Amino acid sequence: MARREMRVVVVRRSAARRAAGALPPAVLATLGFVGGVAAGTALWSRLLDINRRGLFSHHPVRRFAAISYLGARPSVDTVRLLKDYIAWESHPLLRRRARRVLRAVEAALERHGP
Repeated sequence: MARREMRVVVVRRSAARRAAGALPPAVLATLGFVGGVAAGTALWSRLLDINRRGLFSHHPVRRFAAISYLGARPSVDTVRLLKDYIAWESHPLLRRRARRVLRAVEAALERHGP
């Protein structure tokens, strides 16, 4: 009986991945990070749009989103609304956030006019 020779072929993993069309781990990690940032930004934007009228909601996250929404739209009405909100809000963290946004809105109005 003739004995068959068996050959063992060693292929480097990177060469095998390239042949299979797989992306390197660093590229996959970068794509995952960028995709996560894009999804988070889109979700936050959607949350702001949905909750822009939620300033006096009983949900703290909706109130926070509404404060952020108002901060991006400086006007005299925004100043009045934020002052009313600060007097109404009982949560110290949200009250501080509203005060910061109010100062930023007032500063923007002073720079650019109403």
